[in-house]
Amino acid sequence: MLWPPGVNLLLQLSECLPACVRLECDQHPVLIIIALVLALIPTIAILWPFVVGVRRDEFAEDESAPIADLMRRWDAAVAGLKSSELDHAIGNLTDQDYRTIRRQLMTEAAVVLKTMELEEAEEEQMLTAVRTEMQAVRARAVGETVSES
Repeated sequence: MLWPPGVNLLLQLSECLPACVRLECDQHPVLIIIALVLALIPTIAILWPFVVGVRRDEFAEDESAPIADLMRRWDAAVAGLKSSELDHAIGNLTDQDYRTIRRQLMTEAAVVLKTMELEEAEEEQMLTAVRTEMQAVRARAVGETVSES
């Protein structure tokens, strides 16, 4: 049987080994197939990213995009409103401080909504969600049960 030069060299070297260790290629073709499969698995695993390449959707969620910045600002305003509502409900904020902070955060939220250029229905839905969350925070702080409406 004709083998590539490297295999012929291995066969010649294997003749120097004792008979119990010697591997004859004609007698054990299954071992050769197993060795090739074991060598191909890591090769495929290494080359797979280069063959597939970078998909376009991996860059879809760009954190530097303007909409991502607006969403971060919106989330920060809503979190601030929740926090100030809780602080006011448990007595950590005076009424005047609460009104000032609330006015600033509501202005920020309004600016974000205006910048997002959402339709009226979407804006109303987001504002309703904020109102509901603030009522839930207020109710939890006071110890009431929250009624889902």
